[in-house]
Amino acid sequence: MTPMPRNLLPVGCDSSLLRAIADALDLRVLPAVDDPAALEAALKAYPVVVAVIGTAWPKSAMTVAMELLGDQAAACVEFLDTNVSGLEERVARGLAERSLRIETAFAGRILELLPDQAFVKDRNGRFLACNQALARHFGVEDPSLLLGCSDFDFFSAEHAQQAFNDEQEVMRTGQEVRAKLEKETYDQDRPTWCLTWRAPLHDPSGRVIGTCGFSRDVTELKSTEAALSTERHLLEALLTGMPDSVFIKDRQGRFLLANHVVAKWMGTTPELLRGKRDEDFFPAEIAAAYRADEESVMATGMPVVNREEHVRTADGRDLWVLTTKLPYCNDDGAIVGIIGMSRNVSLRKAFDEQLKAAQTEIAELRAEVARLRSDTQPLDLHESGRSVPIHA
Repeated sequence: MTPMPRNLLPVGCDSSLLRAIADALDLRVLPAVDDPAALEAALKAYPVVVAVIGTAWPKSAMTVAMELLGDQAAACVEFLDTNVSGLEERVARGLAERSLRIETAFAGRILELLPDQAFVKDRNGRFLACNQALARHFGVEDPSLLLGCSDFDFFSAEHAQQAFNDEQEVMRTGQEVRAKLEKETYDQDRPTWCLTWRAPLHDPSGRVIGTCGFSRDVTELKSTEAALSTERHLLEALLTGMPDSVFIKDRQGRFLLANHVVAKWMGTTPELLRGKRDEDFFPAEIAAAYRADEESVMATGMPVVNREEHVRTADGRDLWVLTTKLPYCNDDGAIVGIIGMSRNVSLRKAFDEQLKAAQTEIAELRAEVARLRSDTQPLDLHESGRSVPIHA
């Protein structure tokens, strides 16, 4: 990208007198203007850096000119005669003053707009400048009340010393510190957490005269992280302790989560199973059946509950399981996958089969006993009007 040229605007003076100065300072000379309307049009048309006001500009219009130049943050140099001696130096000084004003205004506004705690410190760690966010962090209403104070006035000695040591190292090496996570401790209050940036502060001659930087309060984020970590450990403990297989898949059938039970059935680990599909472990026809089943659950939103299925594990075992599959929804309620659980009921299945076999055998024995009884019933013979039992 071509850099934007810096411009010199002659106001009520001969532009030819300024060309040598413009060349020396790498400025582009704009067409001269002689009245407020032309000046306003020029300021709108060009990013003016410095305006040189000469004697041809009416004194009555000077106030208007200064207001227009001030609105556009332009430097202003008065050129009251045709003697160019010293004009180059004044133009250069005007440029430097303009840059300093803009940088100062920019830095001041940025410091106040920042939600982070910005600071400037001297070589001894005392505050030279700070913003409102830092004052609020320390429970002080006016940032000016912090000037001359140090971290030792607010933090515990342990944390203040660590921060001081870090600043001394930054000044010694000239190396910046970026996003260092720090635990801020106080004498009484609860600790806070922050990410801190530090850099050496130089004077115009390049000497290191202190440090500057800012800190971002991440206490709430750290608390949330701790809560999430606790929940994650609880979930891991639950998944590890469960005797059932548990898994979650996305809409493409990829495993997002799986416990050790389902991973063992598939001959892998929960970590290696993540991102894989059934096709990576089962024959094509079995994987296709699982996929069709899950597509149906996602399409209809209707769960499958305790359906008996046969599973062949990676180590060759034949298992019978009760499988439940539920739609997995995001925060907006959209179905984005499947939650699945399977309970190994092979022992119960074998017991049921043994029970059925035993019941069948008992029924057959009862039938045989009944048949035998019918074969041994007494026969009645009528003799002389009385019955005599004859047994076979």
